[in-house]
Amino acid sequence: MKLSYLLKYSVVLIVLILILLLFLSIFTYFFSYNKILDYSYSFIAPICIFIVSFLYARKTKERGLLRGLEVWAVYFLILSIMKYTLLQGDDINILKHLIFIPIAIIGGILGVNTSK
Repeated sequence: MKLSYLLKYSVVLIVLILILLLFLSIFTYFFSYNKILDYSYSFIAPICIFIVSFLYARKTKERGLLRGLEVWAVYFLILSIMKYTLLQGDDINILKHLIFIPIAIIGGILGVNTSK
């Protein structure tokens, strides 16, 4: 594990999620409200986790499965800290976030295999 790369790509993950949420919120505000836009908020985190684990594993060029798990662990840690500090301990839908693990692993494996 290269901690400097992990920290760098953790910041990329947070920034990417925030940019996509901002873009989607602005789009929803200025244009008509659709039921489809409600569902699109659910896909932002998995897409960002996939992209970041792909880039992280491609950069390190080793063990894509573990690199994907590291990205997911950082995501879940950040999410947990934010939920417990900002929302005063509201429940986290753990099952929904456990489903993101295979997405992160697939991104990591594809990242390692495309770097060679």
